[in-house]
Amino acid sequence: MIQTPNRTQILQILRGSFIFVALIFTTTSCDLFRKAETSNAPKKNPPREQTNPTKPNTGVVLVDTVRWKIDPKAKPPIASSSQKPPTPVVITDQTSGGTDNPTYDPNTGGTKPTPSEGAKESYNIALLLPFNSDKFTEGSGVNPPKSQFALDFYAGAKLALDSLSTLPTKMTFNVLDSKDGFMSLSSRYEVGRADVIIGPIEKDNVTAALAFSTRNNVTVVSPYFPTGDVETANPNFVQIKPSLKTHCNNIVQNIANRYPSAQVVLAARSKENESSRFNFFAEANKLYSKAKYEEWKIEDDINFNPEPYIEANGTTVFVVPSWNEAFVTSFLKKLNASPRRNQVVVYGMPQWTDFDKSLNTYYENLKVRVSSSTFIDNSATDVQYFKNKFLRKFGKLPNSDAFLGYDCMLYVGKQTMQYGNKFPYFLNKEQQPVLHTKFYFNPVYRSTPDDSGNNVSKYENSYVNILKFQNNVFRLDE
Repeated sequence: MIQTPNRTQILQILRGSFIFVALIFTTTSCDLFRKAETSNAPKKNPPREQTNPTKPNTGVVLVDTVRWKIDPKAKPPIASSSQKPPTPVVITDQTSGGTDNPTYDPNTGGTKPTPSEGAKESYNIALLLPFNSDKFTEGSGVNPPKSQFALDFYAGAKLALDSLSTLPTKMTFNVLDSKDGFMSLSSRYEVGRADVIIGPIEKDNVTAALAFSTRNNVTVVSPYFPTGDVETANPNFVQIKPSLKTHCNNIVQNIANRYPSAQVVLAARSKENESSRFNFFAEANKLYSKAKYEEWKIEDDINFNPEPYIEANGTTVFVVPSWNEAFVTSFLKKLNASPRRNQVVVYGMPQWTDFDKSLNTYYENLKVRVSSSTFIDNSATDVQYFKNKFLRKFGKLPNSDAFLGYDCMLYVGKQTMQYGNKFPYFLNKEQQPVLHTKFYFNPVYRSTPDDSGNNVSKYENSYVNILKFQNNVFRLDE
C-alpha cells in the first residue's frame, strides 16, 4: 500500500504539527561552525548562514512527488494529538519514477561496486538528516530541538526535486532520520542501494559513512560537516562547507589583496584550541603573502593592552581566530577605545555574524570583516524567485538551511545525472555560483598516498565569502 500525502500534510511537517516517521540520525558541528562561545552558555548548533545565484527553471509547475512507503521495521510515527498516527513509513521522493537496483547485496546491506565511468538510466540518492522524530512530544505541535534545520533543508531539497523532475534521467530520493547513527542505517535497503548519500552530519557518523562508501563504491556528500582531517577521508567524499584551513587561506588572500603593506597581528587567547589556529594562517601566508605575521597569545582575557601592537603609521590588521563572544567583545572594545582605531582593521570568524547586536558599532568603527561559507544576496533575482516559490509551497520564507538544501540537492542531482556516482572527479569542471554561495570544488590531497597509490583525500568547496560590515549589515567585500 502506498499513501501519497497532500499539500496540507507537507505544510504540517514543516510547521511542526506533524512530524516525520521512520527516518534515521543525530546533529553535529565542527568547531569552526559551532555556535559562538560565551562564558556560561551551553554549546548550541552551528550557526546557519546566507546566498548567490543559480537560476531555477522558470515556469515549472510545482508537483508534489513525495511517496509514503510502508516500512515494516519502523517505529510508530509521530503525529499531533488531533491526528491518529498513520502506518510507519519511509519517505521516498521520485523525480521520474526510479527502479530497484539489482546490484544490492543482502549480505553486506550495500551495493556491489559499479563502474567508475558511465551514466545509468536511474539513480538512487539517500538523504540522511537528524529529524529526531523520537523526541517529538505528542500534542505539543513543536518540532524536536535541533531538528528544525533538517526539516528546512529537506524543504529546500524538495524544490530542487521539482526542477530535477523535468530532466530525463530517473532518480529515487529516500529520506531517512539519522537519529540512531549511520551504522544502524547501513544495512537498510534505501542506503545499501544508494548511488549517492547526502549526509550524515555528526563526526562519528561521517567517519562511518566514509568507510561504507569505500566498501560499496558510493559517493558521500557532507552538507554541514566541514572536516579538516583529510587522512581519514577518501576520494568519494564531497565536502560542501569549506574547512577552517580553507577559511584561513581565504582570509590571508583577502588581506594580501587589500593591505599588502600592513602590519598583520594574529591575536587570540593563549588557550591551545585558539592559538593553535595560528598555524593555518602561517601556512597560508607562505603561499599568498610573504609578509611577516606577528603572533599575540593573550594570557589574561580581561587585562591586556593592544596599543603596543598598533603601528604608529600605516595600517594594522588584527586577525582574531576566536569565537568566544566574551573575549571578542573585550578585544573589540579595547581596540575601539584606541586613539589610533582609524588605522585598525579586524578580521574575524563566521560566528561573529551571530554575536549580540551591541557589537555593531565596533564592527563599523574597526572595519570588521569575517569569513563565511554563506552569503544570500536578497536583491538577486534568482534569490527572490526562490523565496517566492518557497513561500507559495510551504507558507513560510526560506532560511539559510532551505537555501543549502536546494543548492545541494540540485547540484548533486545534476552532477549525478551527467557523470554517475563518480561525479566528484569532474567537479573542477562544474564550478558555478549557487544561491547561497559559489561551488568551487577542488581535490584535497593526503600527505601520503593510500595502498592503491591514490593521493586524493576528498573534494572540498574552496570558495569562502569575505563579508565586510558596512552601514549596519554584513555585505560581500567586493
